[in-house]
Amino acid sequence: MLARQHDRWALWPPVAVILGAAAWMTAPTDPNPWIAPVGMIVATATAFALAAAPVTGRGRLRMAAAGAMLMVAAFASGALAAQIRTATVASPRVAENTGAVRLTGWVLDAEPGATRPRMKLLVDDIASEMETPRFVRLSSSSVISPGRAVSCLVLLRPPEGPMAPRSFDSARRFYFQKIGATGIVLGRCRPTNAPPPSAWTDRIMVWTAAVRRDLTESIVAMAPHEGGAIAAALVTGDRSFMSKATGDAFWGSGLGHLLSVSGLHMALIAGGIYAGLHFLLALIAPLALRYPIRKWAAATALIGGGLYLVVSGASVPAQRAFVMTALALGAILIDRPAFSLRALGVAAVIVVAIAPESVVDAGFQMSFAATAALIAAFERGPDHAPAPVAPGLLLGGLDSSWRVLSGMLVASLVAGLATDVFAVYHFQRVAVYGLASNMASTPLISFVIAPAAVIAAVLAPFGLADVPLAVMAGGLDMVAAIGGVFADRPEALRPLPVAPLSAFLLAIAALAWACLWRGAIRWGAAAMFAAAALLYATTPKPVLWADGDFRAIVAATPDGWVALADPRRGAFARGRLAGLAGVSALQSERLPSPDACDPDICSWTTPHDRAVYRVRNERGVEKACAPGAIVLSDAPLPRDFARRCGAAFAVDPANLAENGGLSVAESRDGISIRRARDHAGHRPWSGKLRRSGE
Repeated sequence: MLARQHDRWALWPPVAVILGAAAWMTAPTDPNPWIAPVGMIVATATAFALAAAPVTGRGRLRMAAAGAMLMVAAFASGALAAQIRTATVASPRVAENTGAVRLTGWVLDAEPGATRPRMKLLVDDIASEMETPRFVRLSSSSVISPGRAVSCLVLLRPPEGPMAPRSFDSARRFYFQKIGATGIVLGRCRPTNAPPPSAWTDRIMVWTAAVRRDLTESIVAMAPHEGGAIAAALVTGDRSFMSKATGDAFWGSGLGHLLSVSGLHMALIAGGIYAGLHFLLALIAPLALRYPIRKWAAATALIGGGLYLVVSGASVPAQRAFVMTALALGAILIDRPAFSLRALGVAAVIVVAIAPESVVDAGFQMSFAATAALIAAFERGPDHAPAPVAPGLLLGGLDSSWRVLSGMLVASLVAGLATDVFAVYHFQRVAVYGLASNMASTPLISFVIAPAAVIAAVLAPFGLADVPLAVMAGGLDMVAAIGGVFADRPEALRPLPVAPLSAFLLAIAALAWACLWRGAIRWGAAAMFAAAALLYATTPKPVLWADGDFRAIVAATPDGWVALADPRRGAFARGRLAGLAGVSALQSERLPSPDACDPDICSWTTPHDRAVYRVRNERGVEKACAPGAIVLSDAPLPRDFARRCGAAFAVDPANLAENGGLSVAESRDGISIRRARDHAGHRPWSGKLRRSGE
């Protein structure tokens, strides 16, 4: 069994590189800057010294030690990449909330938001003494087309961290995107006749944004209605023309991955160019018999994929997809297998070197997990014999059709299972009908949408793309209808409580074990998955969630969940906290308030009969003085309140401003408190914690 793994050991260093970057990115404080480089140098030197040592009777033990040192070196290299990236992307950020200031810049992107559209701007100048951030993201009642210079009167604030433990940390993402402020537009932005940016890189950025928008509008004009808007989202990544209902249908049915410019879209473009050109060249006998037409097609597809990367906005998922596609096409150029776990490992190392911050994002984890699972499921061992082909046209056709359909079923099942782990951890939900919706839509994508997209790309320079785009849009309308059928079911999205980190890491280890080894040893992953599931089921779940200013509180009682939310500004926070608790979005809107409420205080009990008090003003402070209670107060608490009253935990506005939102897990042994600051840490990107009322 171990002898069969002789060529699989090389697959594990890329895993160590990913883990090293993730460990550095998620550390609560900056590790000492010398640890990663010194660790990498020492471990690498030790590994080479052990490998080059004279052969002795303990050669296997020595080589095992060398392999272990190589893993340590790979781990340290991932951490070093994250450290270097963090230092090099540092850019000015707004430190405090501002008053109304005049901002000028160029619109780079426009997208729909939860309540109002959002724009990303390349900043030219701010009429203030503050240091000018490179990019800002603004919410506005209306948007200006990307590529235009604008002048806006805005209110700016620093990028916000998580509103509660395990909530999304937008400050970290914005830090690596060099977005130094967020804010709202007062009134409307006005287009100006400002000249292009002075730096040539900025001019290219603005020009690309304008081209993307023009392409998006052209696609929507040639293929109107919702299908054209979806087609534009697939080609350029611009979802601003899509309706919210369509987006909800895609995400609720498990088809949301189609809307993110990633591996599928890059495969459709580059793969379509490769297949189409190879087919055309094969029809020309003098070329097909004398020249490497497969390599010609691969080189052309590589160029097409690069152009598509630029047109789509070059987001991190698109960069990752291009790296993987480039490796596959490059393998064809050097006569190597196009898809293998080794190529995936190389792609992972390249992505970590370019954007190590992406390793903690759900997109990176889900795409690499799905790809690794698919390659592992369909790879052939060295002793694998090809399956016999059924004779005759009828039997052969039936056999081929069965292989295609069964392959699609297995692919959807394997990819779904591989990504469900990350969906539960990051989004606290699972698309129940994800397999069914993907199976129903795959034939349309493979046989209608993808060919039409390639034909449209070929005919677009000649102005003849209308018909294939209409076909593509019609297919996407049918995919949206399929998504709507499944998403409309009340049980389509299964909410699950937030998973503990230990269970998540154990599930990742199981997934890597199953994908990277060969043969019966893979079954060891089953025990790991079972242990992860047991750990998830037995770990006490939080019974109380609160955001950074008590605009929303979601809590468990012996009779079910209750919620307290500001009717004007707490709806978003209530929905997000309810999701962390494992309550669906529809149910969160119907959660009742606690029965025992008056103008001064609200109270309820936890499932283990511990009293919880929500103090609204100073008159309610003394009413909350009870042994073992949890006290959440809008009014300042006396310094000796917790000691004098024997409260298990008490928080007031000063404590809330410093540590942010919270979660409370309860067991028979007591309570466990987690704060948003624990999740955000004290890192270069850690700023003010999110407060739902702002």
